[in-house]
Amino acid sequence: MRYSKGRIRYLAKKMMELYKKEGVFDVISNESLVINNIIDTIEGYFEAEDEVYEKVMKNLQSRTKKLVPGSMEWEIAFNKAYEEEMSKRLMK
Repeated sequence: MRYSKGRIRYLAKKMMELYKKEGVFDVISNESLVINNIIDTIEGYFEAEDEVYEKVMKNLQSRTKKLVPGSMEWEIAFNKAYEEEMSKRLMK
């Protein structure tokens, strides 16, 4: 995970403050429930992102034509596969 639980909680609180200030939504229930839902969403996204990264790396390593990590060809293949897999996940 990229961020600690404390950092994610801090970000969730800041997001809620901003959304309330900007009038994006009004909290009519318990604010901690909303914060917990924001936290779950952030953590779920990071988890999906990590899974996609692992899948793409495994896919690139299993190709018959070996690409040199960091090369322009590798970057293009990685970015294309990553974007495709993330869009599949986000469509679910």
